[in-house]
Amino acid sequence: MSDAPRLGPGLSAPEVHLLINMPRWDAPLALKVGFMGLVAQGILRLEIEERPGIFRTRRVPHLRVAPVLPSPLPPVAASLISMVRAAEPDGDLKTVLRHCHIDYHQTLSGFIKDCIGPALVARGLAVSERARALGIFPYNRFVCTPAGQTERARLLGLMHEAKTVPAILESDPAKAAALIAALGSAFLLVEELKPHYPELEKAMRKYDSSGSGGDGGGYYFPDGETSGIGDGDFCFDFGHLDFACFDSGAFDSFDAGFSDGGGGDGGGGDGGGGGC
Repeated sequence: MSDAPRLGPGLSAPEVHLLINMPRWDAPLALKVGFMGLVAQGILRLEIEERPGIFRTRRVPHLRVAPVLPSPLPPVAASLISMVRAAEPDGDLKTVLRHCHIDYHQTLSGFIKDCIGPALVARGLAVSERARALGIFPYNRFVCTPAGQTERARLLGLMHEAKTVPAILESDPAKAAALIAALGSAFLLVEELKPHYPELEKAMRKYDSSGSGGDGGGYYFPDGETSGIGDGDFCFDFGHLDFACFDSGAFDSFDAGFSDGGGGDGGGGDGGGGGC
């Protein structure tokens, strides 16, 4: 059996971002959750280097490509991995982002237009159509297909439910674990969950396919594995996507490093609303 991390058919976090927001989008956010998702899956490794500074020690994030990769890689994952490989051997996040600004253009719009959008089109969830800005300037935009509208509604419903997870982690950890598993990689887009990753790790670890864990909630884990997003000791499956853990300190350093590296806040789209 291969030691490569497994990638299932579920949507990546950047694909979810575009699907639920099109025709608008936020390219830096999509890029950030794209890298976060690959780190969480074990496709990329996040390493933190401590550098002494004048007033405090700096924690510098580096991205490394895992030695064994799934095959074939989905186009979005392959594109992001190519950005990390371009920054080798050092792989510091600032250098990775510099390559992103070159390949995806300064505003990172190319990540949406040339990578994420076509991936949704290939899945039958979106189509590209011609439109005119201010009724004059022609451009292409992505809009949902009927299948995309159905998937968008499903994901938005799950994301809304996931916001209740922090409130039920103690009272109903089985339900919390099931909600996160159903949500898949889109959990990265639910900001309310971020402070609760260690508790989520415990909830996911508690329930297994036999129902023997803890209160017998019967949550499914592939191949008898347990779960983890808190301390890095476990892996778990989000709707056919295997996620390794973020160390919470490393996660914060990555978040800060992304901002320092020029992630920006540039949204995009055609100026329309967030619906399909």
